[in-house]
Amino acid sequence: MDDIGTPPAGVLDRGLLLLHLFTMDRNRLHLRELADLSRLDKATTLRALKSLVQWGFLEKHADGSYSPGPMNLRLAAIFKATSSLVARIERPLDAIAERTGHSTSFFIRSDGNRVCLARSRRRADYGYFVDVGTSVPLDHGGSAARVLLAHTSPPDDATRAILSDGHSITRGERLRHFASISLPVRELDGAFLGVLTIAGANDALSDDDLLACKTLAREELSRASFGA
Repeated sequence: MDDIGTPPAGVLDRGLLLLHLFTMDRNRLHLRELADLSRLDKATTLRALKSLVQWGFLEKHADGSYSPGPMNLRLAAIFKATSSLVARIERPLDAIAERTGHSTSFFIRSDGNRVCLARSRRRADYGYFVDVGTSVPLDHGGSAARVLLAHTSPPDDATRAILSDGHSITRGERLRHFASISLPVRELDGAFLGVLTIAGANDALSDDDLLACKTLAREELSRASFGA
């Protein structure tokens, strides 16, 4: 959400905006950078930053930079403990990882990013690892981003093909040595929830292997009362 437009006037909105500016790629920001990105003046930005530091949502470092603070971790733990979707998706993720032998994750869309909401820790292929809470811009590519865009953006030729196939396969698009297949996860009434991704080493997975993984994933999602 870098295209801020007119900065918010409310005190709470300003604080939330500043928190929203932090990403995995921008995990430390200085006052000047935060003011520029938010389009707030420095005095207003500094007042909001002081409150966020006081309440533990940000930490201020010796070099003057800011980064997310421990209160965010506390809220994340509460979210995981209380989210019915996370609780429901974790069991099929583990089952799919056990049956396929590959890393399995679940992503949702947040503005222009894909966010890992849950993942199986039963399997991890080589160096492929996406931790819960990781946010990656959709324009960085990958099968998860393609399926999320297909289900949440105006249709074009590429997204229509994904919707028709019911999946997307990519190889080396985001991570050079890895291949992945992503498929939509829906409620029984058809409501779109997010994307399940199975990933592994590129040279160990043919397209047929990935499609077989998709079949297994569908079986486990159905057992967990998710829609086709």
